[in-house]
Amino acid sequence: MTHTPSRAHQAPALPDGYLGGRLYSVAGETITLLTSFDVDAYTHAARGRIRVEASGVDLGGPGVRDDLAFLWRLDSAALSEARAFLATWTGNEARITAFVATWAYERLWLGHAVRDLLTADGSPLPEPLRRASLGTRARGFYVERGLPFVAPVWTSIVGESVTVGHMARLAIQEASLQAAYSAVLPRLGGEAARVVTEIIGRRDEMIRFFGLEAAARISRSPQEARMAKLFLLPSWRPLRIVGVPDRDEARAMASLFRTPEDRARLASADRPIRELLAIRPTGWHHGSSTPTPGLLRRQHRGVRS
Repeated sequence: MTHTPSRAHQAPALPDGYLGGRLYSVAGETITLLTSFDVDAYTHAARGRIRVEASGVDLGGPGVRDDLAFLWRLDSAALSEARAFLATWTGNEARITAFVATWAYERLWLGHAVRDLLTADGSPLPEPLRRASLGTRARGFYVERGLPFVAPVWTSIVGESVTVGHMARLAIQEASLQAAYSAVLPRLGGEAARVVTEIIGRRDEMIRFFGLEAAARISRSPQEARMAKLFLLPSWRPLRIVGVPDRDEARAMASLFRTPEDRARLASADRPIRELLAIRPTGWHHGSSTPTPGLLRRQHRGVRS
């Protein structure tokens, strides 16, 4: 990041790029990390509803409706994801909150588009057949009742470094959702294929923003790199709503990522972040020339590499 220093803040004794003893901000002023992403342009170019021509929808073969319903529930949970991190220290980041306001708006319309595909023939939205486990219900209760009280406290103590964890998670989650829609796309036809293709394309800017924010923080500070690793421990899985598994997760993961190409695409969703953090893939075995997928290998046992 470059500066246009004022005379009051010039410090010739420091290396080029430093200002008032800081590399990324000016002492005494609000800390704002700037990347090459133009948030103002993104907010002004916000994309609205994807219109669906019901008569042309072709959902293909068996299982597609349930797979799309699984993705619809994930895409429709943007407000839950936003609440989980805006209630923390990350809510102090003005550029992030400005971006997220538009990101949540765009995610709303992505979810509506999938809902319109599912109900095009007049059918009700598919519901998961399995009941939620006790652990899932407990996690959901904590997210709804406990997280809004606990997260602000501990993140205010830790401070700015928690932001990198949220940005890394969202970068990987958006890339994973893009991989999931790409996996189901070949099984669709007509209007359904067109709509899903647009959903895939609309995610590019979302992935780019969160990826740039995470990369800038990981690169500038060892503390933030450590925090990113903490947020990406094996207990976290990207295709879950604030860490709560969908009741149809096991079936959906096996159905969506049924080919080696689909599984490779999912595994690569975390690659930019993993390479920045220099995380050795969890599936690596000594003497093996090819590491198995890293952070996303754990997404579900139903997805085999």
